[in-house]
Amino acid sequence: MKKKAKTLLVAAFFGIILLTSTITIAMIGNAPSNIDNTTTTTGTPADNYPDDQQAAYCGTGAAKSNRYITEFKVPTVCAQPLAITTDSSGMVWFTQTNTGKLAKFDPFTRFFTEYENTSWPKGDQSMMWGINHATDGNIWFTDEFHDIVWKFSISEKNYTSFKYPTSAGDTFPQKLVIDGQKILVNDFTGNKITFFDSSQSGEEIKYSIVNSPTTDTVTGALTVDSNGKVWYTVWKFQEGGNLVRYDPQTSNGTGFKLPLGMLAPNGISTSPENKIWITDAASSFFFSFDPQSQQYTKFITSVPQERTYGNSSGLIKTPISRPYWNSFDEKGRLWFNEQTSNSIAVFDPIKESFVEYLVPSQNPNWADCGNLESCGIAQVLDFTISGDKIWFTEWVENNIGVLNSSIPLPIEVNLEPNEIVLNKGETTAVSFTITSKEQLDEVVTLTTANTAAPNDIIVDGADKKITVKNQPEIVSLSLSADEFALSGTHKLLVGAQYKEVTVSQFITITIK
Repeated sequence: MKKKAKTLLVAAFFGIILLTSTITIAMIGNAPSNIDNTTTTTGTPADNYPDDQQAAYCGTGAAKSNRYITEFKVPTVCAQPLAITTDSSGMVWFTQTNTGKLAKFDPFTRFFTEYENTSWPKGDQSMMWGINHATDGNIWFTDEFHDIVWKFSISEKNYTSFKYPTSAGDTFPQKLVIDGQKILVNDFTGNKITFFDSSQSGEEIKYSIVNSPTTDTVTGALTVDSNGKVWYTVWKFQEGGNLVRYDPQTSNGTGFKLPLGMLAPNGISTSPENKIWITDAASSFFFSFDPQSQQYTKFITSVPQERTYGNSSGLIKTPISRPYWNSFDEKGRLWFNEQTSNSIAVFDPIKESFVEYLVPSQNPNWADCGNLESCGIAQVLDFTISGDKIWFTEWVENNIGVLNSSIPLPIEVNLEPNEIVLNKGETTAVSFTITSKEQLDEVVTLTTANTAAPNDIIVDGADKKITVKNQPEIVSLSLSADEFALSGTHKLLVGAQYKEVTVSQFITITIK
């Protein structure tokens, strides 16, 4: 019962703030309340929730679509799709929190196949965050509730479970990374990384374990660079921690202190240039780390649209986007899911251009919606990249979705110059151009955000809507540095939102 209660709490907690039940973070919006425990028996996984919570966890309507994104409703009611990947033939695979099943979606026939897991006890739930298609042709995924790593044979259509090595405290096998024949798993609350070979046979898998350098922290997700070095974070919420580089050849680990302002370093990936990119699930920031200079660079997303967080109470003053997992595509672009912005984002590190796509489905039970319509978030908790297609899951809307990134954008944003030096107390003007790439039938909303401390950089003229026609529209903003601002280098995001897409560009600002 203790493990069961913990997992139910973890499931709800991850849905709200995406960490674990051992960490407390203030949420945007309201958690579904448990006022009435009445459950009407339906014979579906929805029975795992009381009647008054089923809309919050099982979905509020049909799958939706917009210009860039198409959603598909999972056939099993309240399956709660979570981790997602694709195999070499283009099939889409995902785990189900509320059933223990692995499911396949064929993007060509648009047909779902859900594989019954006969070893799964009825009523159990698990946040199965890690999944991957391995070189052995099987699908591997993690199971935090039962402390198991599962293998699903695509050819035999059966499951094999392997007990994950437990720790002195709670064990939480989380993300799963494939590196050749090696499979790497981080134990989020168990202070370790495990390695094992996918080619092993038999009922027991032999693990090798790398203990985290500290025991009072969590061990975050991991990435492997082109030199075979393993990078991961160890941290305590709002108290910092370290980015760790581990060399499997020498068994040596090196720690690099995380920067100030990084509260919950959740997602991590390696760029083609072997820079490390980290997304912070407790803010609107994402960071790069250069192993050569050992310097971090801080970036920011757009402010969430009010229709995602609602604010019917008027109490939300500083909404945040919570960028979560991240991954690079074959073009060298960084993708990540913005959980509380209900968006999928892509950043080009060379051009420093940024695009955010709004997901069409919204669940009002996870935001401050009140009586507002078209409000809320679908809890986009994982994604995978397959060419120009970005596949993702909607945990509380019971959908999977696909973003087609090859569809042209309706507007383009250009600015010159892209670097500005400001003295404290100085004001200057910055101009950028919005160009329509098609006939626009709505106004464009200007957006700005910056990585400086509050009031260190003040932007005037950005809070407005403009009409962009056939000719490029030049927009001028006033940019000021407070006379008491801290010296340093910051990023200013300047962009424009049109319907379900926001197109932006970064400016580097140095305050002297």
